[in-house]
Amino acid sequence: MESTYVLELPLYPDFRRLREYASRVKQIVHRQNIQLHPTLLSSILEDSELASSLRKLSMAQLSLMNCHMLCPIISLAKGLEKVELDLGFTMNTFQTANKAAFDFISTVYRVSNCFASLSLRGAVSGQVMNLIGTLSRLEVIHLRVGASFHAETLAAISTFPRLRELGIHTSHIRPEDFRFSTVCFPSLQSLDIRGRTNSIEKLLRSMQSDSLAVLSIDIELLVSTDDTWDGLFTAIKEKTHASLLQLTIEHHMDTQDLPLDDDTPSSADTTPTSNSYINNFLRTNPNALLHFEHLYSLCDHRSLRQFVLDTTPPILVRDVDLEQIVRWWPNLEHLDLGSVPTFDPRWVPKATPAGLSALSLGLSILDTLVIPVNIDGLTYDAAMKLAQNPNSSLRCVTLTALSPPDQSMAHCLHRLFPSLKEIHGTSGHESHWDCIQKHFESLLAPR
Repeated sequence: MESTYVLELPLYPDFRRLREYASRVKQIVHRQNIQLHPTLLSSILEDSELASSLRKLSMAQLSLMNCHMLCPIISLAKGLEKVELDLGFTMNTFQTANKAAFDFISTVYRVSNCFASLSLRGAVSGQVMNLIGTLSRLEVIHLRVGASFHAETLAAISTFPRLRELGIHTSHIRPEDFRFSTVCFPSLQSLDIRGRTNSIEKLLRSMQSDSLAVLSIDIELLVSTDDTWDGLFTAIKEKTHASLLQLTIEHHMDTQDLPLDDDTPSSADTTPTSNSYINNFLRTNPNALLHFEHLYSLCDHRSLRQFVLDTTPPILVRDVDLEQIVRWWPNLEHLDLGSVPTFDPRWVPKATPAGLSALSLGLSILDTLVIPVNIDGLTYDAAMKLAQNPNSSLRCVTLTALSPPDQSMAHCLHRLFPSLKEIHGTSGHESHWDCIQKHFESLLAPR
């Protein structure tokens, strides 16, 4: 019979082989649909030795839409440290998945003293959310649960004494609903948050921890509100200047929200063209654009190792701004200033090969670089005039430009970054950049 199995009763299963296998399992990752006969499941749960056989199990990653029947077995593992549950966002599995999640998390928290990390994805019930607010031993929490996440849950987990890593989405929560007690994230070291600038600013200012090393921010609703960047960057400055190692800022605007002028002046430009450019946000918050001047607040973050700006449009950075970056963050290992799409001529990059030279000479341990660059007019003679740096540590570069490169770009990179292993360019110009990679490698070959 197709996909049909007949279970003959009475059932006296021998689980010795299953116990032997279970004793070697360290991680379980399962997303496939599993159906266990209730009688067989009951027999497995009644086997007192099976739970103790899972003594090496430390991580479980489960899709509760498909394999919730496994939860009662796995939840009894006394060494379980990390739990990742996918509940899905479909309503037809909501009740089943949330009941399984509640029972699973409750049991693991009771049985395993090692339980320290919880990740949830999907539509989560109020009962599960309330439960999360009581798990004060947790050190790592990641919640991608949409509007299921409430301000009350955030307030509760902010008091967890051991919590060092947090990932949350808060765009649906009003900034005025963010309320914290005097004990607020005392041990937080890593924060990955999506939300409004005002909300994130409020969280950072309330945070007690002075050891936040990793901060990843995904900004939403900036275009359609009166939020600004200023307060957020001030909060980052005041709360992380001595500890921050990695900073990522993401913000994307729809094409219809972008200015229509072809000219793209810097934020310091106050010419009539610049004013027209800024005022062309017909339905848009005029403060939504991220300018390099916003980064001035971070000039004292000397320990910064990784800086990423993933924005649409990309931030306009001039050569003089790159010189500032060299002075501010001399220990950078990874610098990503975004990319420019070939189809949008409104956003001509301001940085030139001269700015790349400043990065080459000033950032001695830089390993990865992503930057929009204007290579129009670059010639072999101009490339050969750039200051050579045989000690550059850069291994991977991604340069996005509106025009395709010629071989002078290979000579430029050879002088500035001779240790390169990977060269990438603008989408749509792949063949040109492949030629640059090959020509660069030929320049490295012994002669």
